[in-house]
Amino acid sequence: MGIVELVILLAGGLVGWLAVSWVITIVRQQRAPPFVILPKSPQSALETAGSKSPSLAELGDTWHTLLQVRADASVEEIEAAYHERIAECDRTRFAQNVGVMDRQDAERRRSKIDEAYAFIRTVRGRQ
Repeated sequence: MGIVELVILLAGGLVGWLAVSWVITIVRQQRAPPFVILPKSPQSALETAGSKSPSLAELGDTWHTLLQVRADASVEEIEAAYHERIAECDRTRFAQNVGVMDRQDAERRRSKIDEAYAFIRTVRGRQ
């Protein structure tokens, strides 16, 4: 085996090694968690903590406030209010001219409204 053949063999091995390394790097980058563009500030951490599901006791005290009805509202009034509140949230969530923060706020409100409605439906039952 001559020197030229040895150089070609080494160059081919080097190119092959670089190609495999590049493919492995691309696969690792795709499997990595997404890059966070905006770092979490203490304010956003508090907001996230505040968006946890309320306890049953809290729901028992605040369901009518979230649905914006009287505490002694009828099942029909509760259901109508629920659909109105959800429609308000959905208008914000799907609007074209709304920012990301407003969409996230609408999603949080929608989640809380859903929980309040599920709570009162369970407590009062469907009639």
